[in-house]
Amino acid sequence: MATVTAGKYGIIYAESDLGWSPGVRTATSGNSLWNQTTSTNINTVQAAYSSGSKGSVWIVVRMFLAFNVTAYQTGYTLSDMRLYYVPTTSTAGSSGAGMKMALVKSTAQGNANTNLTVSDFNNFDDSVDYAANDGSQNNTWRDLSSLQYVDLNATAITAITGTGYLKICIMEYLFDYPNTAPTVNPTAMKAYGNFGSTVPYLSFTATAAGYGNNIIGVEAGSIGDVISVSRSDISEVIGV
Repeated sequence: MATVTAGKYGIIYAESDLGWSPGVRTATSGNSLWNQTTSTNINTVQAAYSSGSKGSVWIVVRMFLAFNVTAYQTGYTLSDMRLYYVPTTSTAGSSGAGMKMALVKSTAQGNANTNLTVSDFNNFDDSVDYAANDGSQNNTWRDLSSLQYVDLNATAITAITGTGYLKICIMEYLFDYPNTAPTVNPTAMKAYGNFGSTVPYLSFTATAAGYGNNIIGVEAGSIGDVISVSRSDISEVIGV
């Protein structure tokens, strides 16, 4: 399996007392952000609403990930792609099961080499899904403290083969993703992550083009290891 760690990753927090949309959901700028945090327990994704004697406030937190996958853009068939991350038990969601999330196209972070700014808050395209985004357990940021993953779809693979990069915005599924204003007080769908332990990374199978079948006893999944052998060592491979 091939792995690629996020070249850039960050979190943008936004709040507004002007409403949901227009308001915080469609805000062109966030209030604060974190780039390449090493926190072991930080709020990564959220949708919340509260009201009180001083008025109402809406909160949205989104996470942005950018991967440089140019090494696998051409010459390989990519499959079985997953995004790995480490959540924490501070996550609050549906009956303790975790926060439902959606993974959509991000247009921030350049070529996985640019830090987020607060003006990147709305730099995503929620019409392009990079996962099932169906609210199932497989698309839930769990309230656990161990390595988890979510399966990415063919659209994510196409983004890599087309551009060499995969840029993902992770947003809360029940309210932020469908642009549905939370109205119950309090409503807090909040995911926490551990980045001191593990930076989010992609894992996938990369089969060298033209080697879909086993050849001379070499498994298709290992052919990339063979063709990357330097010329000075090729005699050792031939002599195996």
